[in-house]
Amino acid sequence: MTQKLLSVIIPAYNVANYIVECVDSLLTQIPAPNELIIVNDGSTDDTLARVEQAYGSDERVKIVTLSNGGAGQARDYGISLAQGTFVFCCDPDDVVTNGFFAELQATYSQFPELELFCFNSSMFADNAPERSWPKVQHQQFGLLRPATVFRNLLSHGGYTSASWNYVLKRDVIEKHNLKYIHRVHEDHCYTLGAFLCSRIAFVSTNIYYRQRVRQGSLTNSAKAESFFRQRYDAFIFCYEKLMKLTSGMEERHELRRLYLIHSFKLM
Repeated sequence: MTQKLLSVIIPAYNVANYIVECVDSLLTQIPAPNELIIVNDGSTDDTLARVEQAYGSDERVKIVTLSNGGAGQARDYGISLAQGTFVFCCDPDDVVTNGFFAELQATYSQFPELELFCFNSSMFADNAPERSWPKVQHQQFGLLRPATVFRNLLSHGGYTSASWNYVLKRDVIEKHNLKYIHRVHEDHCYTLGAFLCSRIAFVSTNIYYRQRVRQGSLTNSAKAESFFRQRYDAFIFCYEKLMKLTSGMEERHELRRLYLIHSFKLM
């Protein structure tokens, strides 16, 4: 059996109006990713029915259902099923632009030591998709140390902990037992691991991800006091992990300083 290059993990909860557009943005690429794993996280709308109707007979797509446990649990389960050399976690209401998989394929062919593939992203309004504005904008491109990419993003305010921000080699996930925290801000520590446990990164100049901004999404929810408390707890937990991951790095003090500044700006 031919080795699959990329497994795309899509956690899906009550996104019936968006999930097909998201999946189609991946499957219509030339070439297209080898494996998509849609994890239905106990949806109570027509999400499962729509993906089964659209992709039930597509051999590239696996559809699994869990009782509702949150996006982190759904991603972890999807990753446990993945067969690809690389893993990409995509949100179910967003869009991946053309050329994404082709450049990953070409880059890995040229640099077989690659472990982290990064790219730019933008945001668009759900009610006005023609309008977009920058999200993650890298300023240094090509082959780089992942810790350098991390530092650059932190230093110019472009860092996000969202795990759709990169493609990560599955060996890194397994070797370092990278997991999502099954609570709010579940991807913070996983993303720290992606940047600080991998060894070789490539940063593309292209925009390959479009994040939808919509009413009702978790990342656009009202910031109640409990939300801030959860965010604070997540940052403290992840800062302790950052301390461990950077303990042997020459630039450890700078990375810790920049991460603290980034964290408190978001509070």
